Amino acid sequence: MLSREDNELLTRTGPGTPMGALVRQYWIPVVLSSELVAGGRVKRVQLLGERLIAFRAKRGRPGLVGEFCPHRLASLYFGRVEEAGMRCVYHGWKFGMDGRCLEMPNEPPGSGFASKIRHVGYPCEEAGGMIWAYMGPASPPPPIPHLEWTLLPDSHSFASKRVQECNWFQAMEGGIDSSHISFLHAPLDPGDAEVTRALDLASFGVGSAVQTADRAPRFEVKST
Repeated sequence: MLSREDNELLTRTGPGTPMGALVRQYWIPVVLSSELVAGGRVKRVQLLGERLIAFRAKRGRPGLVGEFCPHRLASLYFGRVEEAGMRCVYHGWKFGMDGRCLEMPNEPPGSGFASKIRHVGYPCEEAGGMIWAYMGPASPPPPIPHLEWTLLPDSHSFASKRVQECNWFQAMEGGIDSSHISFLHAPLDPGDAEVTRALDLASFGVGSAVQTADRAPRFEVKST
């Protein structure tokens, strides 16, 4: 069992945490590409403890910015999607895809104050039917990894998402723990083909995968 201190260290990923700094060095999937329409409604998302807005600009490029306008903290969920950015509906401040403030209609001409404002804005890429974001410090960000399944045509790939009420470490722990599969996910009657088929549909093949007499898996670890 982990100590409370070690558990906090491993599971907290918000800004300023050690694990948050580590995870932010990698590209992170945000939403399915199909969820964002150019110039259409935005989506609220929360990544690594940050409340954000995912959108697709009218020109088609996906974006990810902080939910609350830095001016008066109005929610950009109610903002207006522009050609290449988002505009707050409260006072009209316009932000580019990178978070730079481009326009301040409530400032006098020649003010120059907009150039001093920088909102949260993360680089986004599209691959494998998903929109990915890089939330780390590197500028420019590292290239998005060329994972084989992200390079396939739409006809040869499938992307889905689900809600899992746990932290990232618990999710990874459950995925690695294959010894529970032959008990928790197996039908009570291994000979019940109908139940096995239902499990296959619900869990992408788990029903058939657990039809084994070996319920004590052995792990071999290779350092990479």
